[in-house]
Amino acid sequence: MAKREQYELSEELQDIADELRAIGQTGLFYARREDDEYDIARYERVLALTARLFALTDTRSAEEILAIYNGDIGVQSPKVAAFGAVFDDQGRVLLMQRADNRLWALPGGMVEVGETAAQAAEREIWEETGVRVRAERLVGIYDNRAYGGRAPFQLYNVGFLCAHVSGTPHPTTEALDVGYFSEDELPPLTRGHRNRLPQMFAWQRGERTEPHFEREVEPD
Repeated sequence: MAKREQYELSEELQDIADELRAIGQTGLFYARREDDEYDIARYERVLALTARLFALTDTRSAEEILAIYNGDIGVQSPKVAAFGAVFDDQGRVLLMQRADNRLWALPGGMVEVGETAAQAAEREIWEETGVRVRAERLVGIYDNRAYGGRAPFQLYNVGFLCAHVSGTPHPTTEALDVGYFSEDELPPLTRGHRNRLPQMFAWQRGERTEPHFEREVEPD
C-alpha cells in the first residue's frame, strides 16, 4: 500500500474511532446514572474495542488510550480551537512554523474554558508570534475532518481576520520561526492551512465577505 493510501486509511480509522468513542463515553455516562449494569458492560466494551481500533493508527497502546477515554466519561461534543489571520501593510499574512512537523500554519490553538473563541485567537497569536492583535471579523468555522486533520477527535477551528495592535513577530517557545508571507511566496504549509489561506487572502482583498462553513463532510 502506498504511503498516501496508508495515511488516508489511518485518517478514516481515526474518524470512525472518534465517533465510536463519543458513543461509548456518552452511553456509559447515562448507563452509570441509571445504574444499568448491562448497558454499562456494553459501553465499556465499545470503549475497549474503540481503543484497540485507534491504537492501530497511533504509537500508544490500546490500554493507554482506553485510560484516556475512561478519564472523560460524559456527554461528548466536538472540541473547539481558534486561529487568526493577520496581515501587514504589504498584504502579507503572518505565519508560524510548527515545532512538531516543521510546517507552517496560521497561529492558533485550543480554546480554554472561560474564553470566547475571539479571545483564544488573540491569545494564541500572542503566545506563538509575540504580536498583539484584535479579532475583527469571523472568517469561518472549519471542521478538521474536511482537511485531513490528524487530531484524535473532531475539532472545530474558528477563524478570525485580525488587526495588528502592537509587537514585532519573533520565534517563541511554541514556534520555530515566524514571519509575514505574500500569497505567491508561501512556505511549506500544513494540509489544513493549504486550504484556508486562499480564503484568508480573499478576505484581505475584500473579495470574500461571507464566513466559511461545511454543511456536510463526506468521507474521501
